[in-house]
Amino acid sequence: MSSRLDAYLAAMNESFDAAEARLDQAQALAATTERMRVEGESTDRVVTVVVDGNGQMVDLRFDDSFAGQEPARLAHSVLEAHSQAKRRLSFEVEQAAREIYGPDVAAASTITQSYRNTFGYEEYQR
Repeated sequence: MSSRLDAYLAAMNESFDAAEARLDQAQALAATTERMRVEGESTDRVVTVVVDGNGQMVDLRFDDSFAGQEPARLAHSVLEAHSQAKRRLSFEVEQAAREIYGPDVAAASTITQSYRNTFGYEEYQR
């Protein structure tokens, strides 16, 4: 009976260790995404937007030529740059999740898919 109990306790310890490792990975990814800053640019290159790891705009920059733009066109450029930044954020989160969790872990896939579903996805050269 003692050997069955020992085997059960050993299995429980392994489960706890695995859960603790997953928690550490989740905390590492949360800290990484909290520090993220990702840029997007309008196709006319007049507007640059920076988003944080939640997709919130934290910076907005205009090229010198913005003054000659019609308000509607400028607004479109802001939205376009913001959308691109969020799509690129999904790519950055995916890269970070792969580094932290490894490529074949379900948790990384779930997190990455959540960003893709919310923001879309765009690979780019960093």
